[in-house]
Amino acid sequence: MRRILSALIIAVLLLPGAAWASKVGVVNIQVIINESDPGTKAQAELRAGFETMKAELDKKNETLTRLRDDLQRQGPVLSQEARQNKELEYRRLMRDFQDQVQAFQVRMRAEEDRLTEPILELLFNTIRDYGKKHGFAMIIDGTSAGLLYADDSVNITEQIKQEFNKAWSTKKK
Repeated sequence: MRRILSALIIAVLLLPGAAWASKVGVVNIQVIINESDPGTKAQAELRAGFETMKAELDKKNETLTRLRDDLQRQGPVLSQEARQNKELEYRRLMRDFQDQVQAFQVRMRAEEDRLTEPILELLFNTIRDYGKKHGFAMIIDGTSAGLLYADDSVNITEQIKQEFNKAWSTKKK
């Protein structure tokens, strides 16, 4: 183990000086997506498309809550058969509601994927082009689990966001 570590240290120390001076950039992909023109447009489109479905689900949830509350209040005075019928009805409605919520989530994820796919493709192309143009050896996502610290001087999120907005407006024309 020590030999491997020693060999690794020696190899790093023998790297040419240019390797130490390579430019590294850090971006926050999530910030760019949330704050860029195409990202905010996609989020607004997603929200608008699902507001009515969400309102309908909220309404059904309120109905279920009222039904459960009625069942708890009336349960002791109802006959056993009537209570069982109401409990069965409540469980059936709850299962239907859960199925609808799950279907809503699946549709929402699929729509989000459809909207973000072209955005991400253009964003990664923009990052690559920016890196080549400005002589970066690498540009990494600052939100990734492997990055523990990066000085603010290497954060190029704002520059990438501006380039991305330009590329998006050019692509739309």
